[in-house]
Amino acid sequence: MKKLIVIDGNNILYRAYFALPSMMTKSGVPTGAIYGFLSTLFKLVQEKPDYLLVAFDMHGPTFRHAQYDAYKAGRAATPDDLRAQVPLMKKLLGEMGIAVCQCPRFEADDILGTFARIANEGGVDALLVTGDRDALQLIGPNTRVLMPKKTNETVEYDEALLMEQYGLTPARMPDLKGLMGDSSDSLPGIPGVGEKTSAALLAHFKTVAAVKAASISDLEEVKGISHAKAEMLYNALRNGV
Repeated sequence: MKKLIVIDGNNILYRAYFALPSMMTKSGVPTGAIYGFLSTLFKLVQEKPDYLLVAFDMHGPTFRHAQYDAYKAGRAATPDDLRAQVPLMKKLLGEMGIAVCQCPRFEADDILGTFARIANEGGVDALLVTGDRDALQLIGPNTRVLMPKKTNETVEYDEALLMEQYGLTPARMPDLKGLMGDSSDSLPGIPGVGEKTSAALLAHFKTVAAVKAASISDLEEVKGISHAKAEMLYNALRNGV
């Protein structure tokens, strides 16, 4: 089967910027993030994909901002020397003959999901390269997610590994974020509920709707949830948190 690789350009550049020491040309142009990105790219090219593209965010609000004003409101501004490398990276990719895709009001991970669906519908396997865990919901029989870690290591998630590590199917990953929230995107969750408790709730009740409908005694049946915590969860859910 043919293979498509889609890279989250902003995410991989960002990770490279903070993982490597500062680098620049003799004329003072910053290049550290580009160097790290290319190191990742060259490793991926060795897999000899049939199709390859890099997706980027565009500056400006997305459709999510229209739905939730505070979306990413608390995120720190991109460092100037990283921002300066984005157009250079896009230009270099173009000169290498690698497709660059970006779309107003959409983010790079939206593009990853779209191309994965198109590829799968055409009988093509998709490998999505990103450190954004939101992409884990896109995993399917013919779509995997390659996620860089803090070191040079990567983890390639398929449905089986996702179930092993989270106890959840890809379709339940948005519910996980709905319960625990995501500070990087300024999305509130249930106070005092982290990833472990959220995963346990979903493993037991399957959906957020079922969690919200649960009684205190129902919540107490979940492993690791005491009576006091069950009361806290019940009240928080009833108050619309």
